[in-house]
Amino acid sequence: MSNNITNDKIDILSLNLEKLQEIFVITGLKKFNAAQVFNWLHNKLIFDFDRFTNISKNDREILKKRFYLPKLEYRTHQISDDKNTEKFLFELKDKRLIESVLISHKNRHTLCVSSQIGCLLGCDFCATATMNYERNLDISEILLQFYYVQNYLSKRGEKLGNVVFMGMGEPFLNYDNVIGAINILNCDKGQNFSKRNFTISTSGIIPGIKRFTDDEPQINLAISLHSVKDDVRTEIMPINKKWNVKELKETLLEYQKKSKNRITFEYILIDDMNCETRDAFELINFLRSFSCLVNLIPYNPVAGKIYKTPPKKKQREFYNLLKEKNVNVTLRETKGQDIAAACGQLKAKKEMSSINEK
Repeated sequence: MSNNITNDKIDILSLNLEKLQEIFVITGLKKFNAAQVFNWLHNKLIFDFDRFTNISKNDREILKKRFYLPKLEYRTHQISDDKNTEKFLFELKDKRLIESVLISHKNRHTLCVSSQIGCLLGCDFCATATMNYERNLDISEILLQFYYVQNYLSKRGEKLGNVVFMGMGEPFLNYDNVIGAINILNCDKGQNFSKRNFTISTSGIIPGIKRFTDDEPQINLAISLHSVKDDVRTEIMPINKKWNVKELKETLLEYQKKSKNRITFEYILIDDMNCETRDAFELINFLRSFSCLVNLIPYNPVAGKIYKTPPKKKQREFYNLLKEKNVNVTLRETKGQDIAAACGQLKAKKEMSSINEK
């Protein structure tokens, strides 16, 4: 049985407007009712059939009989010392846990969402890889991360500006549900959230990138690169055994040729591994063919891992080498490390039990 059907009831939140209209007609409801219900769910963010006041009581009973409203149970909330990073722990219908991270900068809010419970790829520097992979998230479970945080921000008169699929999991191994969620959020009858404000980050799933190239010219693409040398990249990212740097580059060149979009390359700086002078020049050579932005990210410690964060002087030298060669590059300031919400640190843990609202 599919994840979005329970006891023959349909997960109503996972349906786009066209599918909702189609099912409503089959169910005996009116087609125009679908637009009303979609508005309650995806625009007003009301998840209670009894509060759909422009739907008759009889039709609300039909809704209850044929559909169910999935829940994402809030469990804990942590705020970093600098107040710029907030981490949310959610429990799903099967009691499994996921994390989402809200990053704020000058009233600009970015939500980092998860697409899977755990991850299959085993990137050695990443905390999520130490979890057992359990399953893909449903469309509704992706949406509810957005909706919970959007409601949270609305209480102080603010809203989300960007969404990045850089949380737990590899988005392109849950391609249909990730794109399905984005399309619902993009719908003008719902949040009307521009596709230009979404970024999907992949570790290099070549079939996913090729499909994305054909499907989604507006959504931004980010690549977890971390080395352009096959031996180093394979050591920290086993996916490189299947699709190596050369194949990744060829696929990305084709993506850029078709989409005309700038690519973001994420590059975690790991001391004594990928941030020496020679690494900088090899990266520069790799980047010559691309219109791109490079995000340099100092390694964030993960319990049980031997990797080290390079000294700040070394980080700056690597950054300067790229800058001198006219690479569009940023050296990211570490945020959220004190609450294990920084890049590579997400790992949903049952032992998180207290709400830490400083």
